[in-house]
Amino acid sequence: MGGRTEPPEGGPEGGSGGEDEFRSVVFDESFIRAARIQELSASERLSGGHRSVRRRAGRGGLPRQALALMLLIGFAFATAVYMGVRHPYAPPITGAAANLTTQVIPLQPGPAGIPTDHNPVNLPASLIASASASAASAAASASAGSTPSGAPSSGASGAAGAGSPAASASGASGSASATAPAMVGHDPVFAGLPGSEYLPIGATGFNLPNARHTDHFTHDQVYAALQVVLNYLKASSIDPGVLSGRDTDSVRQILSPGQTEQYNESVDHPANDQRHLATGWMVRFDPTKVRLATDQVLVAPGRIAYRELDPGTLEVTSDYTFVYALTPAASAQPTPAATPSASASGSPAATAAAPQPIVYYAVRRALTYWLTPDDIAGNSIQVVDSVTQAGATSCDADNSAYLQPLFPAQGHSGAPAKGAKATPTPRPSGNPSSTPGAVDPFDHTRNAWTVCGQLSWVL
Repeated sequence: MGGRTEPPEGGPEGGSGGEDEFRSVVFDESFIRAARIQELSASERLSGGHRSVRRRAGRGGLPRQALALMLLIGFAFATAVYMGVRHPYAPPITGAAANLTTQVIPLQPGPAGIPTDHNPVNLPASLIASASASAASAAASASAGSTPSGAPSSGASGAAGAGSPAASASGASGSASATAPAMVGHDPVFAGLPGSEYLPIGATGFNLPNARHTDHFTHDQVYAALQVVLNYLKASSIDPGVLSGRDTDSVRQILSPGQTEQYNESVDHPANDQRHLATGWMVRFDPTKVRLATDQVLVAPGRIAYRELDPGTLEVTSDYTFVYALTPAASAQPTPAATPSASASGSPAATAAAPQPIVYYAVRRALTYWLTPDDIAGNSIQVVDSVTQAGATSCDADNSAYLQPLFPAQGHSGAPAKGAKATPTPRPSGNPSSTPGAVDPFDHTRNAWTVCGQLSWVL
């Protein structure tokens, strides 16, 4: 009995001898869970609002929402890469800067004539008082701070004792006090200009204000901006290479890159259109017509000021008057051979070597600059407004390329007669500033913008 393997009723008809014939079509639990469709429940089928089956989320793949999100992210990334390679917009212009607006105002000779060493014209009394007070104050400060008792001293502005050649010459002319302090290294060429010993020479004449921070510019940024302005003034107003018309790079390299195009056009193709005057950027003379009698330049007391124009712009202004000693380019040069003994001999060679009078040419420059943080970091500057008063110059002269000083040989007053002793041209009585059209280039209390007027040197 214990060995039977078939049921009592026997095996199924046509069976396989104990093997389940439906085993191949039986759905196990794992198969059911992996199915993508699911039969609705009885209550769901009775409601009639659903289909007989519903689709289930696949266990082996991503949901549709995740797949769509991935496709969207991929499309956005591809678009960003494409736009980066081929941007439809033009790149921003680097180094953009403001355009310069400039005007050169000629001042024709007044009743006093052209200021020369043969026709001395006094500097304004107020200018002499201001300059001498500054020199005395600087000399006293230097003497008290660093010079032993009884030793000669010199101030920051270059003041020296009365024994300099300029002081002796001016004392001999009777136009200035013989005891007045003269500037250290004062060029004898300016001895014919009474009161010139009070004026500083070159960069010593620029007085920078104290640098203080603004709302959006630090102390260091303001200080750096003032130094850039100082560099520009030295390069464009007292550099001999620039003054003689030989050099333009010294000024160009200080300008903001956005202004170099306008500057190059002004130098290469100057025009009197308030946009392309080379003399609005710098002081320069035609080397074929004008020669510097000395590389020294007198600088009358002026001022430099600054303010914050907006959060990204620092505005700096400067107003100075310069005095240049000039002679015609073709004039004979004084040589050691042309000594008093040679002149006494009366030789024709000594007479022919007599030099032309030295002309004293005044130039007032009122300038406005803008400096951004990028300009300050790059030691560059934007010159946005320039007003130049220059004389003695003819009112109808073209000063766009070079300043055009007048010389006595051109038939204007102040020239000594050939072979005659040079005598000063008498100045009119009264105050020349009251003359209609009189313009004093040393008066910085008045706006520099004006029309052509008469050069006035005496207040």
